[in-house]
Amino acid sequence: MPSPNWPADKIKAEECWTDLEYCKQKGLYYPIAKTLAEKAGWEFAKETGFDVVMINPGTALGPLLPPRINSSMEMLVSVLKGGKETYEDFFMGMAHFKDIALAHILALENKKAAGRHLCVESIRHFSDLVDKVSELYPEYDVVKLPKDTQPGLLRASTKDASTKLIDLGLEFTPVDQIIKDAVESLKSKGYV
Repeated sequence: MPSPNWPADKIKAEECWTDLEYCKQKGLYYPIAKTLAEKAGWEFAKETGFDVVMINPGTALGPLLPPRINSSMEMLVSVLKGGKETYEDFFMGMAHFKDIALAHILALENKKAAGRHLCVESIRHFSDLVDKVSELYPEYDVVKLPKDTQPGLLRASTKDASTKLIDLGLEFTPVDQIIKDAVESLKSKGYV
């Protein structure tokens, strides 16, 4: 993400890459940095023959371990405090911290792991996350967003979004549990 020229009738998967020109035009430096880092990894693999496998997680949520909050969890804090941002060019789904960690372990330990692996519980719009947060935590001032906050993004189930990781044995944490683990952690640390 973002990849505005991706066919609107096709689910985004491992063969979809960030549109660097679009990002440059819009000043979206985070996805540029992530994409260039991944491409450097693939170039390194090509030059050295080193076996490289990439895990491409969505928004990473769950219990906080480090003393500082990460950008994904900051986004959730904003939602809980009534933020209206739609993250149009950034969001395409989420994954639990432990699922992302396990995806790395599975990719390391499994010889059939190869290439890029999309790591998301499912492909969702940011509004889907916001609606679920509002449903689970009605005591917070969560804003109602338009249904389609990511133009051109087709929603997809876990099995259609992260097939390669499921084939390696990953069982994704359900969305309700991802959100509960994240929000309860934020509450216990005084962020919300």
